[in-house]
Amino acid sequence: MLCSQMVTFCGYSIPHPSEARVNIRVQTTGDPAREVLKEACQNLMLMCRHVRCTFDKAVEDFKARNAVKAMKIDSQDSSGDDSEESE
Repeated sequence: MLCSQMVTFCGYSIPHPSEARVNIRVQTTGDPAREVLKEACQNLMLMCRHVRCTFDKAVEDFKARNAVKAMKIDSQDSSGDDSEESE
């Protein structure tokens, strides 16, 4: 929210760690604080969705690359010397 031209101050406090409560203060240049906070939350959800998709794709790519490496290692092991297995 601090990147917004509509916000002059924002902050939060947690009254007590054992309470599931957060106090949020948003000071705007004239726009309704509720609308500014709502827009900021929507932008945050979009950003989180993008990060999650990017992460999931990176995990899939990593698994695919490592599966190929594992297959190459397994194929080399099977074509190698069987002297240990013959004992």
